[in-house]
Amino acid sequence: MSGAPWWRPLGPRAPWVAAVLMCAVLMSAALFIRSTALESSALVARGMANVIMVAGFEAFRDAEGLPGPSALDAFLASHREGGLRYVAVMDDDQVLASAGEGKLGRLLFQESSPLVVEGARARLVHRIRRPRPAHGPLTRQELRALSAQEEAQAPRKQLRMVYEFEPLTALALESRSQRLLGVAVASCVGILVLAFAFSRSLAQREALSEELERGRRLAALGTMSAVLAHELRNPLASLKGHAQLLAERVERDAVLAPKADRVVSEAVRLEQLMNDLLGFVASGELRRVEADPNDVLRAAVESTGAARVEARYLSERTPWPMDAGRLQQALENVLRNAVQASPEGHRVEARVERQDASLVFTVKDHGPGIATGEEQRIFEPFVTGRVRGVGLGLAITRRIVELHGGTVSARSHASGGAEFRLTVPAKGA
Repeated sequence: MSGAPWWRPLGPRAPWVAAVLMCAVLMSAALFIRSTALESSALVARGMANVIMVAGFEAFRDAEGLPGPSALDAFLASHREGGLRYVAVMDDDQVLASAGEGKLGRLLFQESSPLVVEGARARLVHRIRRPRPAHGPLTRQELRALSAQEEAQAPRKQLRMVYEFEPLTALALESRSQRLLGVAVASCVGILVLAFAFSRSLAQREALSEELERGRRLAALGTMSAVLAHELRNPLASLKGHAQLLAERVERDAVLAPKADRVVSEAVRLEQLMNDLLGFVASGELRRVEADPNDVLRAAVESTGAARVEARYLSERTPWPMDAGRLQQALENVLRNAVQASPEGHRVEARVERQDASLVFTVKDHGPGIATGEEQRIFEPFVTGRVRGVGLGLAITRRIVELHGGTVSARSHASGGAEFRLTVPAKGA
């Protein structure tokens, strides 16, 4: 098994994945507790209603007639600590007697749901029997006559007992579950903030690690290139010189002249390769002077071939601190690649403009564009898409622009072809 951490394949996304999983578990638990608390609070409220109703039956069972205000006050006082806030006796139209303060208004009695909960109050309504007027001892015939008389009278209004109470235990349970849900939400926000910070830190760390690794590779490559260039430069110059002399002597020989010219052209190509290697490993010191960006772009266009490039310049002279010679070299590398990539009849577009505190050179060609995922790789040394290229041009361009404190980017533009942007900030920007 590899010793790499489990999150290594995820990269900077690992903190986000872990944070989302933690938040999902935390919120699921908090919502489950909240829903359980709401169900439990409803059961607690019904249990408290049953306790109050039974207490009312016990308190008023032996009373003669309907409970009066004094009896209701006494009952309310004895059950106030339990949450009782209002008790009343009412019929269909009016309150006959009450104690305390009712806040839920006049609610209709429902057989299926005698308990109603609204906010922090609950109301319990149940029917009671209307007591008969007091009579002396009656015979069986007199009781029958009294019952017949009551039935013959107009239907009487229904009497009800009304209790309003605060389900304190249920409210406390709901409040705690609400606070727990708030703590869970705040914790998730905190976890996501920490994940964002850790992800940024991890991304910066990986970017720095990649940059250091690239620096080590480039340093090793630079050392090797410098040694090779130094060892091959003198023999190559001798080879080129003798090949040129040989080509001059056999220029009239139809058989030997092409072969000599081929030796000269290959020697020139190797010499250009040596120059590219030396340019790549050149010192990182810049000689910044105030130069006109228009002059730098114009010189690069003329060196590449003005007939193949359509250039747009700044409307006025804008002195800019730069190493004009090396920046011209960077532009030439990009323009040369763009001209080679564009088919005949299409001109490369190049322009220079100022954006805030930076100078931006843009080069567009009409070639095949850049393959997806290769936008950064093409700036690596010895990465090329041409048969007779060594892939140092864009690497040198990036090195020069980065020495100026700028950046180089590449992409495929909408009209087809590649677009390169060289951003050069002002010194100290």
